[in-house]
Amino acid sequence: MSASVTTGWACPVCGNGRAEPRFPVDTTATEAGVDAEAFRPSSERFGRTAGTLVRCLSCGHGSLDRMPDADAVSGAYAEAADPVSVREEPGQVETARRALARIEKVVPPGLVCDLVCWTGSFLVAARERGWDPTGVEPSRWASERARARGLHVRTTELDDPAVAVGSCRLVVMCDVLEHLVEPGHALDVARELLEERGILYLTLPDAGSALARAMGRRWWSVLPMHVQYFTRGSLTRLLQRHGFRVVSITTHAKVFTTRYYAERLGGYSPLVERLTLAALERAGWADRPVGPDFHDRMAVLATR
Repeated sequence: MSASVTTGWACPVCGNGRAEPRFPVDTTATEAGVDAEAFRPSSERFGRTAGTLVRCLSCGHGSLDRMPDADAVSGAYAEAADPVSVREEPGQVETARRALARIEKVVPPGLVCDLVCWTGSFLVAARERGWDPTGVEPSRWASERARARGLHVRTTELDDPAVAVGSCRLVVMCDVLEHLVEPGHALDVARELLEERGILYLTLPDAGSALARAMGRRWWSVLPMHVQYFTRGSLTRLLQRHGFRVVSITTHAKVFTTRYYAERLGGYSPLVERLTLAALERAGWADRPVGPDFHDRMAVLATR
């Protein structure tokens, strides 16, 4: 694609104003509005965006050239609900346990704040391992579910955590930065909360991965609620700009049931989804937990 200057656009990572179109808006885009159904974690609206996606010619970061209305986005997140998340909580707790085993090689348990914690699975795993867990979540449905699990979770935005400055051993943002119009602001909030030598833990899709490049617009992380598309390089650059030092970036596998992964096939072919689910159920494998690593997701440890 030919290079262009996108009027009014500036890269959220490096501030550059030169970009090339990556995925232009088509008839399946949601630029006319956003809705809570599109913002549920188990959405299978693959290939749809909330506007034209562009790629920065300086750092390679991808983002929408024009962001959706902020109030509409906040309203959609507040109303988002996803019963599938409850069914899949055991796998999400196991995913968090694996992450915490790595984190605890760097820092011992202390206060952990999960910024946008959804139903609180990371905090459940942290509590099991001796951490003091707290979190915030804008979805009323998800935050109520988190509190039903005995967690201290407030229904609010991530920049209102009500946690003392410099008090957190660990700040967590799992699958958060790709949703944010101002991801740098979220990093500033996290940095302020961390104690000296505290750790920031991030997970998010890797738009620079071989799989993402090969699948293009049909990659399953191209979704209406994603407004940022980070690569390892662009994420490292943003972290450094906001006062963090990257400790490690690894791939990140999530544990779900085989049923969940089969259901995601419906975003490509409902027939394939039905046939796959039927085969899994006949074999008795539909509720078996699996954690395949497609090498298209990042798990990041960083320190101030």
